Amino acid sequence: MKIDAAQYASIAFEMLTNNSFLQITDMQADYLDKPPLLFWISSVSMGLFGVCNFAYKIGTFLMLLLSLIAIYKISIRYYNQETAKNATLIFGTCQAFFQMTNDVRTDGLLTSSVIISIWFLVEYFFTNKIIYLFLGALFTAFAMMSKGPIGLIAVLMPIGLQLLYKKDWKHIFNFKWILFLLFIALLLFPMSYGLYVQFDLHPEKIINGKQNQSGLYFYYWLQSFGRITGESVWDNGLPWHFFIGSINWDFFPWIFVLYVGLFVKIRDLLNKKSEKLSEIITVSGFILLFFMLSLSKYKLPHYIFVTLPFASIICASYFDKFTSIHFKIWDKIYFAFGCLILVVLIIYPLLFFKEFNIIILFLIVIQLVLLYFRNKIKWHGMIKLLSYVIVLNLFLSFVFYPKLLTFQADSMAGKWLIKNNPTALVYLIDEKSHAFNFYTKNTKNQTISIDAVESVNQFSWFYINEEKLQMLEQKYRIEKKIKFSDYPITRLKLSFLLEHKRPKSLKYFYLIQLKKRT
Repeated sequence: MKIDAAQYASIAFEMLTNNSFLQITDMQADYLDKPPLLFWISSVSMGLFGVCNFAYKIGTFLMLLLSLIAIYKISIRYYNQETAKNATLIFGTCQAFFQMTNDVRTDGLLTSSVIISIWFLVEYFFTNKIIYLFLGALFTAFAMMSKGPIGLIAVLMPIGLQLLYKKDWKHIFNFKWILFLLFIALLLFPMSYGLYVQFDLHPEKIINGKQNQSGLYFYYWLQSFGRITGESVWDNGLPWHFFIGSINWDFFPWIFVLYVGLFVKIRDLLNKKSEKLSEIITVSGFILLFFMLSLSKYKLPHYIFVTLPFASIICASYFDKFTSIHFKIWDKIYFAFGCLILVVLIIYPLLFFKEFNIIILFLIVIQLVLLYFRNKIKWHGMIKLLSYVIVLNLFLSFVFYPKLLTFQADSMAGKWLIKNNPTALVYLIDEKSHAFNFYTKNTKNQTISIDAVESVNQFSWFYINEEKLQMLEQKYRIEKKIKFSDYPITRLKLSFLLEHKRPKSLKYFYLIQLKKRT
């Protein structure tokens, strides 16, 4: 999906093509924004599997699978096997997990690296085996190479508070933490060296509209903390409570369980008469990270994903307190969710995309069976609650998002070219597109102005929008024309989803070949 995933896939492909892993470029221009871990993993994967969606996504997907093991292992240390199973199921079935494994960005690597690092540090506290300390440092470095210094904070803040809460002075005042930090610094050295050579040694470069940019300062301070202090120019004007709204979808269908579970956890923490909690890693990690991210002047929904493994364990520990009465209440709530999902499945082919789809029919039948026989199916309680959501995500994975992606014009144009004319020379008229580069497997597609068309070989292909096409039609005869519908699919509106209103929401792009009028 555009914009982020398409750009990152294109950068990873360009890294592989240029064989330049320390100095990163984006469409041949110096790139100074996200740390390189996603690009490194994806470019190596593309070298193994070829330039394709699978190669771009597989590294992050495997890391997220490992994060499920981490959640299980942390939970079983502090709770029991049932809680561990539930926590794993909750994180693996929330909408954020679905998004991280489909629309792959840096947040999937950050989220997985943070919780895996915490798992290894917890193992170190329980076993005193130094190998776990070094593994914790490895994944903390991965977290920092995914999204910046926030990765270090997201690991050490909840771990430190846990040690203080338990008054574990032996582990707090331990010289081995110096080894931990030194190993992280060693792992960060290649990235830091690349930033220094590419930017700090070249103050004359103009990056993001500014001269004299320090890559090290940008990475270790400005990109993360500058958004809180106001030094960074990134500010999308969203209010401090933005994430309180966005998390309702990100953590669906477990969001209401989280509200109650978080309340119970905080109540027990503040209640001096109750026994000490077995851990505060989860509640401190969730609340403090949520608060810090809310202070940022630039917010996007996926920034909050790093808090959700903590949220999953909070929910699971609340489920551990369930009585049969509690379960009946939540069963009714999830029955309502299931009915809502059934309504979506039914109206999709009636109002949104009016075409016969056997998968939709199959999912409607499955959902009807689950709802009708919900009291007769003898399933584990959690499986019963999440079965409706599995149906929803099967719909999103195999029907809804594949259909949406057909409205991403530059992706579809790139796929058409690689299938029908893979060696074609293509010029993008006043356009730049990471998705087009990725799907044509060409990082050097040229962008030209409409005035430069006359100087180009007449057998070339051009990628052009509708407005500029009308301008060319006055001087040229269109020999070939392939039309592609376009819509910003990450910003859905009802006017696009409703089929009878959709044509007014679309823009159109074309692949064309020209011949000058005589």
